[in-house]
Amino acid sequence: MKEAVSAAYFGRVDRLFVALGVQQWGTFNPDTNAVQIHPEAELGDEDLLNAAAIQTILNGGTVYAVPPEKVPEEAPVAAIFRY
Repeated sequence: MKEAVSAAYFGRVDRLFVALGVQQWGTFNPDTNAVQIHPEAELGDEDLLNAAAIQTILNGGTVYAVPPEKVPEEAPVAAIFRY
């Protein structure tokens, strides 16, 4: 999860698979490349899956929203990296 969020922001994700109906709350600081994940939404949090999807699209990648059981290893997100 942390690697996919960071990679999406920095344009390294070619394809992103995001589980439908799943939210992962937390924060990402691009200056320190720090991802914080929280079980419940906290003040200042965003849905990191949504943020990763947006960054992937903005950086020319493709996002697939799929049923949770279709994401590899039953994770909330999976990515194919460019490099």
